[in-house]
Amino acid sequence: MAEILPSILSPADLRGLSPEQLEQLAAEMRRSLCEVAATRTAHFASNLGVVELCLALHRVFDFSRDRLIWDTGHQIYPHKLITGRFARFGTIRTKGGLMGYPNPEESPYDLFMTGHAGSSVSTALGLASGDDLCGHGDRRSVAVIGDGALPSGIVFEALNNAGFLKKRLLVILNDNRMSICPRVGALAEYLDCIRTNPWYRGIKHQAGEIIKGVPMGRMAEPEDIARGALFLASGDAGFVTGQNLAVNGGSAFL
Repeated sequence: MAEILPSILSPADLRGLSPEQLEQLAAEMRRSLCEVAATRTAHFASNLGVVELCLALHRVFDFSRDRLIWDTGHQIYPHKLITGRFARFGTIRTKGGLMGYPNPEESPYDLFMTGHAGSSVSTALGLASGDDLCGHGDRRSVAVIGDGALPSGIVFEALNNAGFLKKRLLVILNDNRMSICPRVGALAEYLDCIRTNPWYRGIKHQAGEIIKGVPMGRMAEPEDIARGALFLASGDAGFVTGQNLAVNGGSAFL
């Protein structure tokens, strides 16, 4: 039975948890996902793969004010679990229950009813531009995009604009080698080459060692983050590395 998850009524409740409690919470979230998948058709693998990433993002950012877009939207189950919807999670993908995609009617943490792939980067960039125009330049915009959605033409158009506009934008690639089916194409092959390249693996190890020595700051509490995530921030690219990465390591590119 879940012990910590029922007490998480909003992402603010994550901030008081220890690293050990966060690990337990991640396990309880996965158990909830498995229970749903055992009783109905549901998006399964994509959600299991973003549990730690979801927790890390909600620990670093305040998405009651900052912006978070999931692309495609079916990666949002862990996000729903920690944004006040655990009690209703058993109704997901049933008539009258929670939607299997973002739904603003369910929670203010769901910005758009997104389902189709490729829309996240342009949406997040538009939100960042609008916030600047409205005098809310302190807000952060984050897009989490799967490797199946990445090859969309609209993504490359948005990345081109983002690199030119230099807005405060974070794009995280969730490379789990799947879309609606195993992904194919030149970009998929390129990502596989990066992942297995000895140079990348060496840099990944070195980056992990460097991060261990970063002094603790306002994002001090360590937690798990999804392994091998690629980030693109204001035109600069890099890797979020390792199975266990301190959040203050992430602050290096925010």
